[in-house]
Amino acid sequence: MNNIDPSAITPGVPLWHAQGDTKTIDYVATLCAHSPLAAALAHSGQLMQQHGCTLNQATSKIHRQHAQLHFSANSTQAWQLLQALLAELHDVDTAVQPVSWQPKKLLICDMDKTIVDAETLDEVAEQVGIGQQVSQITERAMRGEIDFHAALKQRIKLLSGQPEQVFQTVLEATPINPGAAALITQARAHGMATILISGGFEQVARPIAEQLGFDAVYCNRLAVSAERLTGTVLAPIVDGAFKRQTLLNYMDQLALQPQDCCAIGDGANDIPMLQTAGLGIAFQGKPLTRQATPYQINATDLTAALGFMGINHETN
Repeated sequence: MNNIDPSAITPGVPLWHAQGDTKTIDYVATLCAHSPLAAALAHSGQLMQQHGCTLNQATSKIHRQHAQLHFSANSTQAWQLLQALLAELHDVDTAVQPVSWQPKKLLICDMDKTIVDAETLDEVAEQVGIGQQVSQITERAMRGEIDFHAALKQRIKLLSGQPEQVFQTVLEATPINPGAAALITQARAHGMATILISGGFEQVARPIAEQLGFDAVYCNRLAVSAERLTGTVLAPIVDGAFKRQTLLNYMDQLALQPQDCCAIGDGANDIPMLQTAGLGIAFQGKPLTRQATPYQINATDLTAALGFMGINHETN
């Protein structure tokens, strides 16, 4: 994604509200937390009353740290409720969507700082002694402050002549984010196609995808000669536009609608796919990414995405 003007980012309005349907239909509010939800549930009930929503207790499902509250409302009431829940519930990750939109058929995930707890290219740079120089460029690119393509080429040029083996060292030390394994396992068990898509590189992305069981992986590729990096990236470059187009391609191939799809990412280059999917989740997102979508995971872990998709992720 090129230099991003924050004023040009479409605010995070759910697609179901943007469609402008005024009919009263069934919605579901999902609450996920690492602590008991009793107080959050009581406050949610009050907010529903304030915004004209009618709770259906018979179909709501409440667990200790995960709740599905079914209610009737029009899209304006449901959107106002979601905004209130996000503003007033602390240490709780929350989603509101039409009940018919909750099940998903496709899950597409970014890798760095989403599926894994690392910016893997920064870790490679750290291994060869230029970590600070590269990480500063990465951070600016992920915040949308500088051109993604230019930032990528700058960082890779700095690695020219380094041994490809350094990626193996980084791969072995890269931690998988909490909930990632359960997310992919449960998504596949519920019939979803799963895609890992990364601006990172195949030396890390492919093994991570295989380890977790993704159905497909798309990532950048480095030019290598005599087992050393040449300092160039092979086309096509996986950027924000590529991520969005890959999602659109799968929607076409599988005859899916946006409401059938969930996308998860953290950086500015994830915004196009997050705003294309019916459920676009910013996971510990950068400020611009959080601005772009109301669906966020900030308080818990990736299993909250399962809750948002109507899958009970509690094991206790």
